[in-house]
Amino acid sequence: MMDDTRSRLVESALRLLREEGLDAVTLRAVGDLTGLSRTAPYRHFTDKTALLAALAVQVIADLGAHLTAAIPQEADRRDRLRAFYLSYVEYAVTHREEYRLVFASEFLAGHHPELEKATDQVTTALDMVCAGEGPARKAQVMALISTAHGLAELTVGGQFAHKGFGYEDVVDVLVYTHGD
Repeated sequence: MMDDTRSRLVESALRLLREEGLDAVTLRAVGDLTGLSRTAPYRHFTDKTALLAALAVQVIADLGAHLTAAIPQEADRRDRLRAFYLSYVEYAVTHREEYRLVFASEFLAGHHPELEKATDQVTTALDMVCAGEGPARKAQVMALISTAHGLAELTVGGQFAHKGFGYEDVVDVLVYTHGD
């Protein structure tokens, strides 16, 4: 039963996040929206950061599913890479509050093991894109995520809107100009 209540609380937090933004997600508001007492969320989460971390895990899983669905397994490496970049930015644009949550400063690496695990699972979507093994492969994955994140931030911030080109054009430069 506790897992069901916790899931309901996270779902309510996601609804608040989508409808009202990150600042609206509080333990009390989540309890109210879920139809529970205002103190019920405190039985499942030690504080707001713990609630947001649980919500971020769900968002990261959603991002991973989005990326996995978008990357064609049978395509060549460049087409898979292009699909990764485009789908990553698309997710950030269409899920702005969720994307903002995942990269909030409350979630420093190492402080939330469940987030680390969820993030590691997302990188499996990049297995189809990266070559090599060990540290070199991990560095490739981080380079891809770093580049995609920067591109997403610039796109969400409207940096391409007035320049006469879009993020798709930048992706094409990354994928087709710089090669393998």
